[in-house]
Amino acid sequence: MMAPRSAHHAAGCVVLRNQGGQRMILLIHDPYGRWTIPKGHLEHGEDAATAAVREVYEETGVRGELGAFLETIRYQVKQPAGTYEKRVDFFLMHTDTAGAIAQTAEGIQAAQWFTATEALERIGYPQVRDLVARALTQLE
Repeated sequence: MMAPRSAHHAAGCVVLRNQGGQRMILLIHDPYGRWTIPKGHLEHGEDAATAAVREVYEETGVRGELGAFLETIRYQVKQPAGTYEKRVDFFLMHTDTAGAIAQTAEGIQAAQWFTATEALERIGYPQVRDLVARALTQLE
């Protein structure tokens, strides 16, 4: 099902890789100064899964295998013109890629791998932290 492009609809991924038997999570340092997971707006005619894969690549240079849909997060965005609800669909993604390159043109200040414990300590958005924690629990 194709959806029109909307600033109110985005998609992203909890990107995982294995390093010596330890699960690593890819985080980005966003334009607002917080660590989070890669995500971005849907383009015209794009579905959430396609947008999630594209956004991970655009923000970090990482490609991987898209996994299961995790959940949708909704939150309020306040702007001078008013407040609106934003919807973000999240998926799992698995990769073997160890390198990640922050795409500064996308406003990303850093892209880095962390252990699950480190990632949960660093994520600057409570809803995203909870999503990642639930995803990790499902994988156990």
